[in-house]
Amino acid sequence: MTKATTPTAPESAIRRVWKSAQMYIAFHKDQNKRQRSEPKFWPPKYGSASVHGDPSEQEAIVVVKAADPEDTQDVQIKLHPGRIVVRRDAESWWQGVAVEDHSVTVRMADGTIIEVRHDGSVKRRSAEDETHVEADGSIFKWTEHAETTMTGDGIEMTRRTEDRITAITYDGVVDRARKR
Repeated sequence: MTKATTPTAPESAIRRVWKSAQMYIAFHKDQNKRQRSEPKFWPPKYGSASVHGDPSEQEAIVVVKAADPEDTQDVQIKLHPGRIVVRRDAESWWQGVAVEDHSVTVRMADGTIIEVRHDGSVKRRSAEDETHVEADGSIFKWTEHAETTMTGDGIEMTRRTEDRITAITYDGVVDRARKR
């Protein structure tokens, strides 16, 4: 006898985001090697294709269609010899993700770039500031107004502005005007 199970809360909350995927070869140049203004898309037989050595000539692309185009945008997965690129034309959230051998980089809709490197370090760059979290936990932040650092163990912190330097160290606190 089989017992009926009630869906768990996460299972009940799951909604369908994607409905289909189709592989294409995008030919960026014509047979005479002239650049096309728009690539010619061709669905390969059996949905299989090799990755061309020069993505400016030819790309293998998987187009993933959204289940609800009003709620989610279609996504393109581009297969290049040195990386995989996932992109969409979003006005909010993320626009692209590049997966390379040693890092994953995300481009946000506001132009912010976030890079996670193979050693666990993270770099975040935006128009207003830049932040690095190193593999040992050290943090470096640069803004228009200040440069701030903290050691990985959290024992020392410094802040430099145009006219002051402040440091918290194992031995105490220093706050003084910068010598110019």
